Amino acid sequence: MKYLCVGLIILSAVLLQGCTYPDAAQIEQKDSRPAIGVSGAPEGAALYVDGLRMGMASQYDGKENVLLVESGSHLVEVKAADGKVLLSETLFLSSSTTKVLTVQP
Repeated sequence: MKYLCVGLIILSAVLLQGCTYPDAAQIEQKDSRPAIGVSGAPEGAALYVDGLRMGMASQYDGKENVLLVESGSHLVEVKAADGKVLLSETLFLSSSTTKVLTVQP
């Protein structure tokens, strides 16, 4: 009887092991937020969204790197190192869209 109880406990533990969650590396979830990219930005130009500096504009090239934002209306500006506005555009972005803005020389 003792061996039967031990066997049932071991069998239960083995069966419960199969009910664990997968590793976090196996779970993939696509981000559906809209994204902004900038092409043609000169060196030293900064990207501003809704008045907040997001970093260097060249960092968000629109190909490999984009800036994720929330859905809605946004004022997007690219400013040169001296503060001159090179691009200013108000965009309405909805989920899963990517808008790449081009800075004209």
